[in-house]
This record gives sequence, structure tokens and C-alpha cells, in this order.
Amino acid sequence: MSDTSVASPSSTRTAKRTDEPVLSVRDLVVQYRTGSGTTVDAVNSVSFDLYPNQALALVGESGCGKTTLGLGLLRLLPRLGHIPSGSITYRRQPGATPIDVLKLNSRQLRRWRWAEAAMVFQGAQSAFNPVITIGDQMADTLKAHVREGERYNKKEGIQRAGDMLKRVRLDPSRVLGSYPHELSGGMRQRTLIAMSLLLDPRFLVLDEPTTALDILTQRGIVDLLAELREERGFAMIFISHDLALAAELADRVATMYAGQIIERGSLHDIFYEPRHPYTSGLINAVPPVVGDLPELASIPGSPPSLANLPVGCSFAPRCSYATPECRAAEPPEETIEARDQGQSHEVRCIHWREVHHERKVIARA
Repeated sequence: MSDTSVASPSSTRTAKRTDEPVLSVRDLVVQYRTGSGTTVDAVNSVSFDLYPNQALALVGESGCGKTTLGLGLLRLLPRLGHIPSGSITYRRQPGATPIDVLKLNSRQLRRWRWAEAAMVFQGAQSAFNPVITIGDQMADTLKAHVREGERYNKKEGIQRAGDMLKRVRLDPSRVLGSYPHELSGGMRQRTLIAMSLLLDPRFLVLDEPTTALDILTQRGIVDLLAELREERGFAMIFISHDLALAAELADRVATMYAGQIIERGSLHDIFYEPRHPYTSGLINAVPPVVGDLPELASIPGSPPSLANLPVGCSFAPRCSYATPECRAAEPPEETIEARDQGQSHEVRCIHWREVHHERKVIARA
């Protein structure tokens, strides 16, 4: 089928934008040191803005740099990772003095996390301490963020934790006294979401939060996230390889490949009018939710090794539009006309005018 609509409430949603973003990332580079003493650019010159109450989806194949970018934003990189260049600027409120996240010391960073920015990890089981109850872990989070000169009230802390668990549709009397292994996968994931929102942060980074869950539990988590964002007004970066989930949760979408954002735009522009061959290929590889099942188109080849990227456009070896010019130099980012008024659409491809995409439904009903 062709020329159909994305079956998602997100397609009619408009992000609330102000003149000042919550988060501004400019030319961010994240490197990993290898055993041989060399470095690999896992994220290469990434730039974007995240506005209040906006949901940005980062999509792409495994190994493209999505999770590394998310960890880098909160400075949670593993020991071998570091940020040699670029900037991450955070604003709590419009007009507030911006905070340079890369210049925060360890004490400032500890207080900034959870209170201003939080992350929901892919594996909730590994995110919790297995020998401490959920109630104690949530209480510790609150206690660590008590302001100077104030005393921590444990009773009020437990009450606050219980109220947040109710918001994610869990029974506090069942969860607070439990250890992580005593909860189901869906319950652990909702508990982690409750813990991430405990201090009312300005933005969340969610790394594949529904991957290990069954389809019905995924449905509940997606509905819950949409409801909480509407209620509490936080911004969100949603990392996923599931385009259907991205279509339901996101206002804007950024496609990553080989450590770079190669296309970003509104939900409508990316899913209806993608201008990068890779983005179009990702969408064409997803089966529609209505009508007959067509023959799915796969992207030939495999993503390149970040330690040995090809000269020029990294996608050129897999691209049907590639020419000698693509292999000679890395394509610059171009700003093209966006279909959604007030939005922007950027792409790294010199052949973007030639990319024609057949529209189809990709979101879950």
C-alpha cells in the first residue's frame, strides 16, 4: 500500500518550543580508547537542541552510537570513554544562566543528575542494587539531593516515593519493601521510570526502555511515558531501533549512522519525506500494521567498523545513490525545506533531492 498515514497520536502533536532549549549539544565528540592505545570516535561532531516538553527519538542500527551519545550527555561513560571536544549546555528555566555540563565537578555532577537530568536504562535489573530494597534505593536518591542546611525526613521521602510509584500504576506497599529480583520485568521498568522522575528532572534519556518486555507490557510503558510527559512537562530523548515506538512517542526524530546524526526533522518529515537513503531504508524495512504484508526491503551490507570508516560518506558502500563524489569527501549537513511549519529538517547527503520514499504505515495501531 502507498500514501497512507502514520497511525500514531504523535503525528498530530506539536512540540512546545521556546526561544531557549533545555539542552544544547554542539559538535560533540565521544571517543573510546582501545587496547592498542588508539582512539575510536563513537560519536562524531553531533549537534542538536532539545526544547521544553519535546521528545526527540534517536534511531538507527545497533552500534551507530545512540547509547554512547545518551551516556555522554549525562557523563556516564565507562572508564575507557571520554569527551575530547564539543559542548553540552543545560538550562533549568528560560532566562536562567546556562550550565556547562562538561565543566561540572564530581560533586556538582552528582547533584545535577536525577534532580535536573535522569536516565532510564535498557536493563532495569542491572540499574538497581540487587541487595537493597526498592524503598531504600529511592530514599537514598532523595537523601543525596537534600539541600545544604536542610535535614532529610525519611518518612516524607518514603511518602514521596510511594506517590511516584502510584503514578506509574504500581502498589507502593508491594514494591517499596521488595528487592529488584522480586519484581517482574515490567514492574522493574516502571519502578525505574518512577525513580528517574522522583526529583522532577527537566529531561530524561531513555535507552531502549521496552526492548526486553512483551508486547502488552511495551504498550503500557509507551502509554505511561506519554501520559507522564503531558502531565509533568519534561523533555525526553528516546533511544530506540523500533521505529514504531519512535512514531508514537516522538515529536522529532534524528537518524544516527556511524557515530553521526545524518538526518533530523519533525516526525512527519522523517517518516513521510525522509531525504537520506539510510533513513528511507530503515522505514522500508519495517512491516506495515494494516493491509497485505509486502516484500520487505533490507539495507544491503553491514554498518562499518568505527575503527576503520571509509573515506567520504560512511554510508556510501551500502547506498544505491552513491557516486565517486560521495566517496571522495564527507557530505556537509544541509538544511532543507521542512513540511511542518516552524520546524527544521537537516540531512547529510548530496543526493537528497533524488531520494523518493513510498509512504506506508509503520506505527502500531
